[in-house]
Amino acid sequence: MNFRNYVDGVSSSLKSKNNGFLIVFIAIVITVLVDSQIGLVADFIPEYLTSSFGISLFVGLTVFSIFSSFFMINYARRINSLTAGKYAHFKLIYYLVFVSQCLISSILLFVVTQMVIYQEYSIIPLFIINIISYGIWISILALLTRAFILWYKNFNKNIMILIFAIAMILYVINGICGLITQIDMLTQQDPIITSNHVAYFPEFSNFSMSDQFNAVYQIAAIIAFLLTWIGSVRLLYQNLKRIGRFKFWTMMIISLIYYPLSYPLFVLGYFNPLGNENAMLNILVFSFGGIIAGILFGISFLSIARTLKTNSIVRNQLMLTAYGFLLFYLAGSAYASQAAYPPYGLISVSLIGFSCYLIYSGLYSAAQTISQDKALLRSIRKSVTEQANFLGGIGTAQRNKELESRVLKIAKNLEEEIEEKSGVETSLTENEVVDYVQYVINELHGNKK
Repeated sequence: MNFRNYVDGVSSSLKSKNNGFLIVFIAIVITVLVDSQIGLVADFIPEYLTSSFGISLFVGLTVFSIFSSFFMINYARRINSLTAGKYAHFKLIYYLVFVSQCLISSILLFVVTQMVIYQEYSIIPLFIINIISYGIWISILALLTRAFILWYKNFNKNIMILIFAIAMILYVINGICGLITQIDMLTQQDPIITSNHVAYFPEFSNFSMSDQFNAVYQIAAIIAFLLTWIGSVRLLYQNLKRIGRFKFWTMMIISLIYYPLSYPLFVLGYFNPLGNENAMLNILVFSFGGIIAGILFGISFLSIARTLKTNSIVRNQLMLTAYGFLLFYLAGSAYASQAAYPPYGLISVSLIGFSCYLIYSGLYSAAQTISQDKALLRSIRKSVTEQANFLGGIGTAQRNKELESRVLKIAKNLEEEIEEKSGVETSLTENEVVDYVQYVINELHGNKK
């Protein structure tokens, strides 16, 4: 079986699974929303959490998240099977995420078992899950940062790549400070959490080490959001007509104002949940900033994916990136260090690493596609020039037609050769190749006048 037939086989196989994945992903998004939002207000509703319904809900969400996470990991592996064949580190990262998710799943089941049998659980599993999840976050986005820096050097210092490179650096800083903050909060909790325990959010004293890390965590998150927002605007602006100018700018401006607002208001003293009778409502309202950000960035990459061929592997990879950003912002804004009973927020935290894997695998493959497109276009330009010289000029329509026919045959062979060597499918359609060939012919014709 040649490479093209293999691609077609994988594409048709994935097409039948797309709807199933979308259904599971929507369900996991709802799971994360329920888990994270309950976790944020757990100290307000302890009696509901410890009720039979509260415990049953947590157990059900935990079991569903475990099965769905492995379904999505397997789906992502199939989509990235072509790239993984060319780039060995893709397999390494996949196995890292898979093994980590196995360990996290075992720990979640251990916590559930402790709750069901002993009506209590140990705080140690929360330490381990936070370390694993944030560790994968930091490691994978550090690798993506390195990749963006290399692409920036190789792609004529493209400003878009630079924006995302700096954003990824800040996401890594955000992850490091977030892990330190979560660990510090967990050290202030009881070693054994019983059914009588009320979730506790430790307060940071001014100018303490924990307060400084938390400040860096918040600032890095805001700047990373702003840079990703700028990158998303540039990506979405190409589809302005399809989205609609009013809808486009309304969506972008609301997200720009909404997400970064809570921390400055808190620092300036305008927003203090502990001293407000509507504290629980305020917390929930401001927590939706992460949801809006995730949706915005998800739409950005979905809009690019929809411009590619329907059965394209790259289209599926970019859709994974969109799903990854949505899940990253939802799960990344969750807390489990308040140690509620049951530990709501822990399910969301357990999916942070997987969301980073989706972002990495999709963006890396997309960047490789861009490089293949550039290589193909350079080869086409070279072929046009060589064939034009061979034909002795391009002054007549007949010669132009013959030149175009020859170059298109060469381009088709080049495209298959590049895909065979790189393991990445080009995103250029046949019409785009024809248009580019005609553009180069016209350019050469103008130079000969």
